[in-house]
Parts: sequence; structure tokens; C-alpha cells
Amino acid sequence: MQYSEGNAETRYGQSMRPGFATAQGETTAMRGNGLVLALWGGAAVAVGALLPFISNIQETADGTAVATGDGIGAGGRFVSFLFGLILAGFALWIRYRPALRRRIAIAALVTSLLGLAGYVLFTLIGIAGFTAQTDFGAAQEMWNPSIGALLSIGGCAACVFAAIVMLRTTPPALRQPR
Repeated sequence: MQYSEGNAETRYGQSMRPGFATAQGETTAMRGNGLVLALWGGAAVAVGALLPFISNIQETADGTAVATGDGIGAGGRFVSFLFGLILAGFALWIRYRPALRRRIAIAALVTSLLGLAGYVLFTLIGIAGFTAQTDFGAAQEMWNPSIGALLSIGGCAACVFAAIVMLRTTPPALRQPR
């Protein structure tokens, strides 16, 4: 590779021009045309379901603590774990069915966008709190995200990015010879 101002990098692969992606960063993002990123994103969502999801759950009625919860139940954790496996399954499906790549990538993009929206809304609702009716009257409920929720959000974001990369690239097996 010849030296030019456009590809100037330090010896550690960092771009000398801020705001421009390095060649190393681009190859990492494009590795396997998004396959590796999608697999790790699905794995992050699945692992996030097994870790503590929310913490500091509080119910207060008239400024007095009414109850504290213990987090997400087994059913919610199972659904989140299954969702992570589905996201990783999309990546594997693309790997073994390259002819259906575009359709599967669109389905993965829509699914991961919906998951991202759901996890982010759940987190924001917990941080902002909401009023619910309890035995003690109206109570304010709120919680904080824990490592499981943050991993699930990050995993869905990685799957969104990977699906976009998959839609923008064509695997070598499907390219037309010139």
C-alpha cells in the first residue's frame, strides 16, 4: 500500500485524521461480511439474559418504600435468551444459505431493531418510573438497568450493524465474474 494523505495511520493502526475510519477498523467490521459481529451480538443478548438484568427495584407510595422486587422472572429471562439465540441463528442461516442472504438479512435487521427498541424502552421506562396501583394505593415503580440489560442493548445494536453490513456487501460466492 502506498503512502498517501488519505490512508495515513500511526503505527498502531489509528487514523491520523480524526473522523475517518482506519483500515484495520473497517476490516474488523467487515470480517465475514458481518457474520462474526452478528454471532457475537446474538451471544451478548443470550448471555445478558443469564446475568442480573435490572437492579435497585423500588416501589414507593407517598414517599414511603412499599416493596422492593427481585428482578425479572424465569419466563422473561428465557424469552430474552431465546431471542439471543434467534439473532445468532439468523447469522448462521446466512452463512449456510447465501442464496437467501438478502431476505434473511432484512429479517435479521427488522428483528434486531425491534429487540433494540424493546430493550431500550424497557430500560427508559424503569429509569423514569411509572405509577401503578397497589394494595397501598398509587405507587411509583422504578428500577435501574444492570449488566444484563446493557449487554442485551449492545448485542441488539451489534446485530443491527451486522445486518446493515450484510445487506451492503455481496459474498464472494455470489459475485458475478467479469
